[in-house]
Amino acid sequence: MDSLPDFTIVLRGYDIAQVDAVVRRAAEARVSGDPALRAAVLSELREVSLPVKLRGYDRFQVDDHLRRVTDLLG
Repeated sequence: MDSLPDFTIVLRGYDIAQVDAVVRRAAEARVSGDPALRAAVLSELREVSLPVKLRGYDRFQVDDHLRRVTDLLG
């Protein structure tokens, strides 16, 4: 599996634990040969809503990464 991205931590960003979980699941789906898993994760990515917290991942970087992963899975 690819290494996880190194997002910048900012004052008000996406919750780190939730982003890590979503990104890890998307990375696993990308390398999976299971079309059902890929479709399920693609659906999750299209509807994901990440909370903003103090000291979280840069929202623009995360949004850009998730758009690229969604394109790769789609």
